[in-house]
Amino acid sequence: MLSYFAELADSVIQAAEERRLTVLIEQTATTMRRCSTSTNRSCCSARIFGGPTDHVTMKNVEAARAATEHLIALGRRRIAVVGAHEGEVIGSAGLRLRGYREALEAAGVPCDPALIGYTTLWHRANGATSMRALLATGVQLDTVFGLNDSLALGAMRVLQESGLSVPEDVAVIGFDDLDESQYSLPALSTVDPVRAQIAETAVDLLFRRIRGKERDAEPAREVFVNFRMVQRESS
Repeated sequence: MLSYFAELADSVIQAAEERRLTVLIEQTATTMRRCSTSTNRSCCSARIFGGPTDHVTMKNVEAARAATEHLIALGRRRIAVVGAHEGEVIGSAGLRLRGYREALEAAGVPCDPALIGYTTLWHRANGATSMRALLATGVQLDTVFGLNDSLALGAMRVLQESGLSVPEDVAVIGFDDLDESQYSLPALSTVDPVRAQIAETAVDLLFRRIRGKERDAEPAREVFVNFRMVQRESS
């Protein structure tokens, strides 16, 4: 997840430079679940809880549902998830898990709790650990949906180490479209949250407030940007 925010920060800097603005970024916590990139009255992050700033984010539920629908359309039915957070509802993990469940329900595919792999952080090592734990249970699966690309890449490594072929035996899909995802072997299918659009929108909202076109007294707005599916070799 930290990789995602690093790439998002780069997009924010580029968008700001086009408007002759300087961006200062400060890490506010050590865990990925609390990371965000924010500037004054504008914020772009994975989640926010009723904050006082304009907020630009992705459609977590809809995008995760689309990713799962993509896998179902390929004929996959035993779709494991790597990266769920125990008891989480509002955060990115909870929202993406909800999208996954909605897609299964709409397709009439049972949601097997044994296919849900839980983690704390969203790094490659966590994806690998969660994948090993799922395989150790002996649960039958034909797909892995990593709730972010780092998790998916870690899981894919373990699948290959276990002698399983991707995507022939197990398809894999991630979320975030990190730059590194297109260079993995096989290249990782993923959801692109369109970071450039998130950054452009956030910086534009901030710029309008700086220029006085939007008064600070006006209520903060929440903007959801579009996403797109990126199908590569892993699915």
